Amino acid sequence: MKSSRHLIRAGVLLSACVVALTSCSSGGNAANTTGLMTDGELVVAMSGEFKPFSHFDNNELTGFDYDIAVAIAGEMGLTLRTETAAVSSLIQGLQSHRYDALIASLSPTDKRKEVVDFTEAYYSSGAQYFVTTDSDCQKFDINSDVKVGVANGTTYAEYLSEQGFTGEVVSFESDSIALEDTEAGRLDGTITDRLVGLYQINEAGRDMRPCGDPLYTEGPAIAVAKGSPLKDAIDDALTKIKDDGTYADISEKWFGQDISQP
Repeated sequence: MKSSRHLIRAGVLLSACVVALTSCSSGGNAANTTGLMTDGELVVAMSGEFKPFSHFDNNELTGFDYDIAVAIAGEMGLTLRTETAAVSSLIQGLQSHRYDALIASLSPTDKRKEVVDFTEAYYSSGAQYFVTTDSDCQKFDINSDVKVGVANGTTYAEYLSEQGFTGEVVSFESDSIALEDTEAGRLDGTITDRLVGLYQINEAGRDMRPCGDPLYTEGPAIAVAKGSPLKDAIDDALTKIKDDGTYADISEKWFGQDISQP
């Protein structure tokens, strides 16, 4: 599992102490007062397989979610440590106190809210059906018998089940594999995040396109343990990086636009 640390200047850490994000007292334990696993350190997990939100480039973790984690830790005056795990195991890991937070493009569904707390949404996107360019698809038909690929641990299979989808759902370790199988003709289409699909199709030069409008829109949020005071601290940090332009710079870097709003 890949890990990385980003050291924050002592002056910024001192500033964070003033606003009580860390105890900063002799022998103090930040985990008792702030929800942090370790005093002065923010442990953030993501999948590492959701390009361009989190992925590896030359064995280094990067992506929009990663850059947001760096910015939030810096704003809070904390040292960042990142971890990666399968999407399907991230919430369990948070519940087991292996991480402080999940910055992993997770949608705050009712089921997830039962076991973890979520911050305010940190970007806006939607579930999109992607097909090959020569497909005659005009919009996704929930009553069709098509074979659709989704990534494990995402909400897309759950959505299809709730809507009474009559076709076949095939799960993959990542959406990039599902898109590849769609282009190769082994699937009729793939459902994934619209921003993710467009980015990956463009980067790989795939002969694919979105079919119709997004199936639904969503606002992914950052997850923390139930009752953790980190929720308010992270929300505050998010507001600050948006106000000072840091968020806009990160968004432009990855998407060429501000994705904080629909």
